[in-house]
Amino acid sequence: MSEFTQVTKEALAALERGERIALATVVRVRGSAPRHEGARMLIWPDGRIVGTVGGATLEQRVIEDAQEALQDNRSRLESYVFSTSEAAADSVGLCGGAVEVHIEVLQPDATLLIIGAGHVAQPLAAIGHLADFRVAVVDDRADFATAERFPQADELAVVRYDEQKEELEPLPVSLSPSTYVVVATWGWDEPALAQVLAAAPPPAYVGLVASPTKARVIRERLLARGLPQQAVERVRAPVGLDLGAETPGEIALSIMAEILMLRRKASGRPLAEVRARRAPAESA
Repeated sequence: MSEFTQVTKEALAALERGERIALATVVRVRGSAPRHEGARMLIWPDGRIVGTVGGATLEQRVIEDAQEALQDNRSRLESYVFSTSEAAADSVGLCGGAVEVHIEVLQPDATLLIIGAGHVAQPLAAIGHLADFRVAVVDDRADFATAERFPQADELAVVRYDEQKEELEPLPVSLSPSTYVVVATWGWDEPALAQVLAAAPPPAYVGLVASPTKARVIRERLLARGLPQQAVERVRAPVGLDLGAETPGEIALSIMAEILMLRRKASGRPLAEVRARRAPAESA
């Protein structure tokens, strides 16, 4: 198997698993360098790699820069110099040349998993679809989780919930670091959240449609189940941004606004304020 094929295969497999990775590609070589243009390497957030862009100090620097790019969620172009002078602080070797490496952040398709197919779920699925999320809807009522009610859903699933025993069968939708979960059931929020919070690795977002009192009670019950405090604290409730939302459509909009804010690492402030703060620096 060629290096190109191996890197491509591993990248597709990682994205299929819902993992975020960085693809480092040598795009320009000047003078002597360990690898040619087109050499590629995959980097995971924990520093694991597949492929190589040259080994030694160069490779370590690329890994570190790729980890930063994954943290910032921004692709970047980096230059590395091989200085013949050992005193050069930024040198990555003694070859005497230089390379430019494009570090691209690769993200799997984001999935919006809506657990509960009630009033908020319908507009939430529609807005999620418009925002280019893959939409999955789960409910225990077959007449609620239907294509007629959710024409934009990519996946519909019916799960069994025993109200007397308060037992929920395993959720039939896979969770990954690219999954954004919103729980809004008619009465089985707690067991649904228990499964979601036990997922490893955890989903990107867990929101609960609930009043402050209901959210507090559910958190206490989750802790009583033995779930770690850190996991329970990941539940966002009340869910969404403060938009003064009241109707199901308005609540759905506030939820997606929060999800997009977190996904894009944005501030959530009005754009007029953000632009006003940037203007003096840009004109300087």
